Amino acid sequence: MKNWILIILMLLGINAIAQTGVTITYYDGATQQFNVTTNGKLFFSGDNLQVKQDANSSVTSIPVSIIRKIVFSEALGTTVIGENKKELSIYPNPSSDVVRISSNSMETMHVKIYSLSGQLLKTGSFDTNQDIDVSGFAKGIYLVQIDDVTLKFVKK
Repeated sequence: MKNWILIILMLLGINAIAQTGVTITYYDGATQQFNVTTNGKLFFSGDNLQVKQDANSSVTSIPVSIIRKIVFSEALGTTVIGENKKELSIYPNPSSDVVRISSNSMETMHVKIYSLSGQLLKTGSFDTNQDIDVSGFAKGIYLVQIDDVTLKFVKK
């Protein structure tokens, strides 16, 4: 019995330390680091980047206009940052000309596409599987805010 309790405590401890390091560099050269746990989230709201490090922490709101870049300490294993109840996904990914958003919902989606420097590049309302033109974007990684979910895509 004691062995099972020890194993459960070890598993809980392993789960508690799972996190992604996020470093935000501002235009003035200052940096700020966050450790976002699996219960935390990183998302956009209006013109602000919101960082919630874990389920019990308060949200830190940062205007995207002062952010020069965002660096993740580990490559993201999934493209989703936040809860994805509508099963949203971006395809083709990577893409060179257009991307589409698939969803299990047929509702119109409110979409904002940001560069990793925080610059808002495109905004609009799109239906499921509708073409979104990204041909004018430079090669790189972009964050796509779809209602309250943030996904990433690669422009090749």
